[in-house]
Amino acid sequence: MYNHFKNIENMYGKAYVQIPNGIFRDLSRNIKSRSQTNIKQASFAYAYLVTIAFLYKYAHFVDVDNGTYIQNKDIKQLLGYGKTTKTIDKIIKKNGILEQIGLIKTTKDYPISVEYTDEKINDINMREFVTISMLGTDNINYNMVKEIVKNNNYEIKEPSFMFEYDDDIGSLYNYERTHKVTLKEFLMFVQDEKLDNIDFLMYFFFKYKCLGLKDNLKSIALYKIVLELGIGRDAFYLHLEKLKERNFIEVNHKGWRVAGEKHDKNIEANDYIFKGIS
Repeated sequence: MYNHFKNIENMYGKAYVQIPNGIFRDLSRNIKSRSQTNIKQASFAYAYLVTIAFLYKYAHFVDVDNGTYIQNKDIKQLLGYGKTTKTIDKIIKKNGILEQIGLIKTTKDYPISVEYTDEKINDINMREFVTISMLGTDNINYNMVKEIVKNNNYEIKEPSFMFEYDDDIGSLYNYERTHKVTLKEFLMFVQDEKLDNIDFLMYFFFKYKCLGLKDNLKSIALYKIVLELGIGRDAFYLHLEKLKERNFIEVNHKGWRVAGEKHDKNIEANDYIFKGIS
């Protein structure tokens, strides 16, 4: 599986995808156990969206060089779950949560190549995707792909948010109110067994909140973080420590958690400084 993404790196160099900032709130509002956000599943959903964004943008669901193709079960394993784990299927299956809220679309018409065109949207060159349905059965590329993808029912999840999001142009051509996920960052997280999807989610949450401000610093009240991510306070502090230990985040603690404190709004906002990976 890693070879898929390493091949993207070899072919395109500093590959990246843009993710809408609003996705954090989309996931916290819609992925719930009873009345509370299921942060493990929400963080998996975020990492899943990033994964398919890379695979679609760089037309790499099928890797002709390695003779392999990626299915949902492979993405599950890549993101720390067993291939047969069922608990997260409700999020990524056809007509599942991500599809219901318009972030993905199930299709059998997967991209097999992509090129830049001279046309632009928001000063960004448009990408022309060649999908499997565009090729005739006598086409050499069609037959090459079909030699790899022997499953006639093979489906992929198209990242709809890249083309349309919040009634506007999607993040493929509209970078406003988005954050960048580089392939280097993505590979670092999925290859490190000591980091999980919640760490991944929180890293990019702070990147979106802090990067580009003076000193990459922003003061954020705890209750606002909890509200936007839907994460419990204990889980937040646990994963924040992991990000601090890796020097991804620096924190000026002005109002550390008080035992028994129920009124988070009374706790002074901490300063969060995004440092990222070196």
